Amino acid sequence: MISFERVCKSYGQTPVLDEISFKVRPGQLVVLIGPSGCGKTTTLKTINRLIEIDKGNIYINDRDIAQTDRVKLRRSIGYVIQQIGLFPHMNVEQNISVVPKLLKYDRQRCKKITHEMLNLVDMPYEDYAHKYPNQLSGGQQQRIGVLRALAASPPIVLMDEPFGALDPMTRHVLQEELRRLHKKLKKTIVFVTHDMDEALAMADIIIFMEEGRITQKASPDEILRNPANDLIRSFMGKRSLENENLPQTAADIMRDNVVTASKSRGVRDSVELMSRRNIDTLILTNPDDTFAGVVSVDKIKRKGKGHKNVETLMEVNYPFFYEDEDGQAAFDKLIDEGVNYVVVLRRDHTVAGIITKTSMARSMADAVWGNGE
Repeated sequence: MISFERVCKSYGQTPVLDEISFKVRPGQLVVLIGPSGCGKTTTLKTINRLIEIDKGNIYINDRDIAQTDRVKLRRSIGYVIQQIGLFPHMNVEQNISVVPKLLKYDRQRCKKITHEMLNLVDMPYEDYAHKYPNQLSGGQQQRIGVLRALAASPPIVLMDEPFGALDPMTRHVLQEELRRLHKKLKKTIVFVTHDMDEALAMADIIIFMEEGRITQKASPDEILRNPANDLIRSFMGKRSLENENLPQTAADIMRDNVVTASKSRGVRDSVELMSRRNIDTLILTNPDDTFAGVVSVDKIKRKGKGHKNVETLMEVNYPFFYEDEDGQAAFDKLIDEGVNYVVVLRRDHTVAGIITKTSMARSMADAVWGNGE
């Protein structure tokens, strides 16, 4: 249990946290969200005392953290940031083992932990343990950042916009993985984001903050149905179930900031592009800019040797939907096909965006259109 009681923090004369109080139950995934400067990251960093509060109390399992040694406290709490923070001179195994070594775990135990952690995200030890961060894609690096935070089995994990620098496709793959890990490992996770889609997809409870205060604390469904004020409604946009003009087409629910490349692009150039943009998957186009298919960095690494360009490696029958087609059908295709996203096309077959797979997809579809059974 994490408990905030009338916590205050100011920088000079500027209050950042204004008597905030809330509780996080064991095993919950709680998302802090709100506009820039609302206090969400400050709130997160007070939990492991990276920021010290001015007034109030923070308790973990009924113990005031002000009475706990800061070093011991931080070693008992996992921490993941957007910048990943992997040590470039350490390989994957060494990065994952940082905290276990600080806790005096022996070499064999650290190796066993690395095996177990990598297996959780389908990154075999033999293939990845001895690679260095610059040999990994952005998504793979962030996976290792999450595993490092989990390596010593801390009961609490703090995450400060961990997927914010990744492209939408990779971000939603990692969101799915984190939800799966959370369900399996039952950690208490406090997660900061500025993205309402991410909050709705990830959270058991959403805490919306504004000017250092908590405006609303509720489940995703409750916030969708009853946003507390106009600012939250603006964050919700068309997602709010209060809104009578609910999204009806694929275009209403897609993400349009995706990376595309020509199918004639060289294999090495494509890998470099994915590395620069921190993505794991590339949407490929024909010379006339129409959709051709999709290629993943994993497939390039497995089968790319001897191939001149990515056209011979791409998946040509990847699921797609037209932007003016029915949104419910788009959600159904996303889930029924068992993929992480569906490509959305304009009627001229050029790429408009993607619809991503999240744990909210089916329940959101049922809430908006009703259960078709």
